[in-house]
Amino acid sequence: MKKLLSLKFILKVFIAIFLLSVAAYLIRWVLAPNDRGAQVSEADFFGDSVSSIIYLDQNWAPLDSLWFYNTTQGSDLLPYTLFLHLEQADNNALFRSEENMLRYRYLVQQPSYDNPNGLPLGFVKDSYRGKDYIGFTCAACHTNQINYQGIGIRIDGGPSLSDMESMLISLEAALNASYNNNDKLTRLSRNIFGDTSEGNLTLTRELLDHARKRQHVYNTVNQPSHDGEMVHYGYGRLDAFGRIYNRILGHLTPKDGNNFNPASAPVSFPFLWDTPQHDFVQWNGVSENAKTGALGRNVGEVMGVFGTMNLEKQTKDNGYPSSVDVRNIIRLERHLTRLTSPLWPEQFPAIDQPLAQRGREIFKQYRCDQCHHDIDRTDPKRTIQAQMASLPFIGTDPQTVMNALTYTGKSGYFKGLPVDHKAPNGEKFGVDSKVLPLLAEAGRGVVTQPDLDKPALYRGILRMLDVLVSIMDNPAQTGDRQLDFEDNTNPAQYLLAYKGRPLNGVWATPPYLHNGSVQNLYELFLPKCSQEQLDNGATESEDCRSDTFTTGQREFDPVRVGYAPRSTEDYPGLFVFNTALPSNSNAGHEYAAGITPVISLDNNGKPLRNSDGTYKTETLPPINTVDRWALVEYIKTL
Repeated sequence: MKKLLSLKFILKVFIAIFLLSVAAYLIRWVLAPNDRGAQVSEADFFGDSVSSIIYLDQNWAPLDSLWFYNTTQGSDLLPYTLFLHLEQADNNALFRSEENMLRYRYLVQQPSYDNPNGLPLGFVKDSYRGKDYIGFTCAACHTNQINYQGIGIRIDGGPSLSDMESMLISLEAALNASYNNNDKLTRLSRNIFGDTSEGNLTLTRELLDHARKRQHVYNTVNQPSHDGEMVHYGYGRLDAFGRIYNRILGHLTPKDGNNFNPASAPVSFPFLWDTPQHDFVQWNGVSENAKTGALGRNVGEVMGVFGTMNLEKQTKDNGYPSSVDVRNIIRLERHLTRLTSPLWPEQFPAIDQPLAQRGREIFKQYRCDQCHHDIDRTDPKRTIQAQMASLPFIGTDPQTVMNALTYTGKSGYFKGLPVDHKAPNGEKFGVDSKVLPLLAEAGRGVVTQPDLDKPALYRGILRMLDVLVSIMDNPAQTGDRQLDFEDNTNPAQYLLAYKGRPLNGVWATPPYLHNGSVQNLYELFLPKCSQEQLDNGATESEDCRSDTFTTGQREFDPVRVGYAPRSTEDYPGLFVFNTALPSNSNAGHEYAAGITPVISLDNNGKPLRNSDGTYKTETLPPINTVDRWALVEYIKTL
């Protein structure tokens, strides 16, 4: 009888907790501000100023955005209180101050229920093994704001303009300054611990010493070096693959400071709408998205952005302990299935519909639709088949593809383990290995390992249910990869390619090409400048693509569809993108310019071949200026 009463009491408590949780959620839904906590900022370093911020209809309510901004993945950059109170290296202002975060182009937010300290958008508290850290959410790299005539337009899932490389270098300088400057150290100790006793000063110094050394190692191994020449990323780009790879190698050989590769292939942050619906993701299409592919992809991302992990040996659960929040990663991916691309804002000049209709005809005439399929952006059942274009045909900068495929490192703790966990008697990791399979093994083990910070029930049945539901809910379809318009099952071929995807919402994602080397849509349909063109009086941005341009500014040019150019003489903090430097090439994808050949297809959309088996190709006539403007106008409608 007592046992029955006990069960009834537990059931009542469970129901009460559930109802309170539902009530709290509904209250937050109703009270969530329409501006999603966006902070209006006055004129900053780059001349950007807005008096109001709006959101476009992307099928997310305010609470949907706020949840995305403030849900931890398990990223642990620094101890939380240290980040809250850390000063900048050369002054007494906080490192997280609005002015400083705007310098690195992170979006600033007002304090809110889920962000009580008013952290920059995408910065969040993560708790792991009893300690609190500051870390990154998905939103830090995948939320943007474009400005137009005093209005800031937030784009959920859009590519951030942030400069993470420079921010992390400055973070190291700030940590060193507080460690070496007694006044800074004293203020930091008082703010963290409440007083400046000798014991607390010692604890503060130890905290700083650990953080600055860790940050120094990270910044050192991830220098974007090409044969000793530094080619910095600038705004809106990151070599995510290179940095994830180096994080894995560093954790496999923690005593070897030389087990890394140059993080030298930056790409633009990709936009996230329709990502869950793709069969293959990333610019190089390396990751299958169906079944557990999305989970593995996202786990790798968190390991790259400072997830804590221990890869030394497998646990009894056959996994590797980490701070990666697998449940939240599953929820975040599911959350993105409802996100839709933004439509051209009514605040911009109206689209010239007759010109856009002409542009639609040009889009088909130049066969853009063969790689960039038209989709119904609001169809909940939409699926997307990526069209991969091999490097020899597309002709864009190869660095990203080559680094991801060729980088190797010491296997460390993984030496002797099977390369394919499903084939334990197959190939084993040797002393050295390609980094891609090392990353796959690390990701597998992180997913397998129950989260020790979660309640015991979740570690078992609920964890398995979450993973099973994520597989069943995954909208991505399994199928053979498409390479140059036909099925291809040869990794040596299909991974040497870049992905074409639908262009809905692409107007909100400049600069263009995978490495952000073309500053606006109009120039995308121009050829790369040749020396002969320039010698004959050709003008950059009018007759050929700009070889240099600035990045960092937010003001939008709705005519050419990109960020409006600004001068470094007026705004010296802007980044100058130089397409002559390694990994920055703006060549390739010059179909409309009559340079890049297209593969000839039969009536069924299959490639035609010559007698020697090679593809038949043809070069289309260069587009004229009128039709170029029509093509730009059409893409605004997508």
